Amino acid sequence: MTTASTAFFSLLQTPVYRSTVYLNVWPARLDLSLQQTIRGLMRNYASSITSREIALEVVGDLQLDLTPEQFQAKLTVKPVESDFVIRIDADDYDALLARDIAQHTAEVFVEDIRVYMVDQDQRDRVEVSILESALPGQLYKPKWSINLLAGAAFGLLLGTAASALAEWGELHMLRRPQDVRRDLDLRVLSIVPNVARRDQTKVATPPLETL
Repeated sequence: MTTASTAFFSLLQTPVYRSTVYLNVWPARLDLSLQQTIRGLMRNYASSITSREIALEVVGDLQLDLTPEQFQAKLTVKPVESDFVIRIDADDYDALLARDIAQHTAEVFVEDIRVYMVDQDQRDRVEVSILESALPGQLYKPKWSINLLAGAAFGLLLGTAASALAEWGELHMLRRPQDVRRDLDLRVLSIVPNVARRDQTKVATPPLETL
């Protein structure tokens, strides 16, 4: 029941698609100190990508009916410092629009950095380029496999708890002469059969063990 319920509520959710683009961030020279500086700079780049200025530019270029805040909510930016890359994820109900948002956001940021680096010393420049272009979004939500697995696990846990509770309750029921001797420390002297009337006819039912 819990698995079926999970599947039903997952079916009611509007699918959300995620498209991803990777930016390569690389220094002009292979200097250890500069590479360490780049790692810190990547966190600043991640914040810049989700800035209001870039949001306004992308919204205008793509002619999206979104406020900057709504656009920013669609983006997730994460620097991967060990690999010198920045991951940009864009989520939308339309797989193609998710791709366009991720790709154009990356292109706008790369162009901004290119323009900024023109005035910098060539030895201190940082090159930012698109490592992997965005593809049409893949289904991100609902996560069917995770939801169904969680529903099945919860159902198993709930069923086990209910079974254990029922078994614990039956421990206090007197069903056999052995139960009477065990729980009440009394002897069973006799067993009285139970007789039921149905349609004015006496019908003997299987005997019930009693005191």
